[in-house]
Amino acid sequence: MKIVLIEDQNLLSSTLIKGLEQNPDMEISGQSDKASDVMSLCEIHQPDIVIMDVFTKDGNGIEYTKELKQVFPEIRVLIMTGVEDERLVQAAEEAGADLFVWKNLSLDELTEFIRNAQKPYRIFPSVQRDSRKSIKFSDVDIRILGLLARGKTSREIASELFLGYGTVRLYISRMYTTTGFKSRAQLVAYALRCGLIDPDRS
Repeated sequence: MKIVLIEDQNLLSSTLIKGLEQNPDMEISGQSDKASDVMSLCEIHQPDIVIMDVFTKDGNGIEYTKELKQVFPEIRVLIMTGVEDERLVQAAEEAGADLFVWKNLSLDELTEFIRNAQKPYRIFPSVQRDSRKSIKFSDVDIRILGLLARGKTSREIASELFLGYGTVRLYISRMYTTTGFKSRAQLVAYALRCGLIDPDRS
């Protein structure tokens, strides 16, 4: 089974490659930390399955999944994320993904999911999850996210919201901690995907 892996955490990517290739029927034929590389990797390697992270260095893996399935409908796509938000499950299903898993599963469990990817049905977790596991943003968080989506700097946001510059930076830092993201682009992509903000109206 040929696999293309899209994952922007280098340690996790290396661990997955080493672990999955211990299975004689699995080969990581292509790998990148950018979701935008998935089309070219699939054209070159013609994989059986793509393992796609949701939030990568250059964009939203769910959006690229939608594009991928339109061009290569026969390639199975397994969405994997560490952000436990049920809205991502729905978004991935609507984009045409075939499987969805959380990153807290074991390597053996992931291996089993990958093998199941070849079966003619889709596998998604129940969205009837404890709502406390969904990420919660304050009203100020959401206003800041909306302004970030419009390309505003921290100083511009501080001026517009009548907050201190340091206060805005603190809010953004807390959102990084809460979500596990490392960039403003990832925060904005998540907020847009989940319908938290509309950049045209923020």
